[in-house]
Amino acid sequence: MSRLAAAALAIAIAIAIAALAGCHPTLIAESPAPPGRAVRLDAVSGFWGVKGYRLELSQGVAFAVSCTYGGPCEQLVATSDDGTIADVRAASFSALRQAGFSSARLPVAAVVIVGKAAGTTTIRLRSKSGDREVRVTVVAPPAAMATLAQP
Repeated sequence: MSRLAAAALAIAIAIAIAALAGCHPTLIAESPAPPGRAVRLDAVSGFWGVKGYRLELSQGVAFAVSCTYGGPCEQLVATSDDGTIADVRAASFSALRQAGFSSARLPVAAVVIVGKAAGTTTIRLRSKSGDREVRVTVVAPPAAMATLAQP
């Protein structure tokens, strides 16, 4: 194989890997943090783009996240590695999103993540469009809030 052919093959392989690495859905924050509580969703980027997501939220907070991949993700299913730290449930919004370049509008594909106890776990989202992992850190409520909650 000539050097030119080898270089062309290497470039083709690199492009194919880049294309495959970028074939994952995007997650979008859909709800704000309540007063005095924290919610922050960040994309974790690597050489080939977004590798996953990192979420920090306060204990007791429910946070809505939608999944999109040229339109709402199809057949979205989410699970939590440790439901005692963060639980995840399917969500239904009264909103529609455009599906790709067509004029079709489909229901939003979303989940709600609930911070149940301080700690760290992983939420795994699976869909026909691809998979995503969200590393979730649940933080204890502020001390003043915890004191007010005591009888």
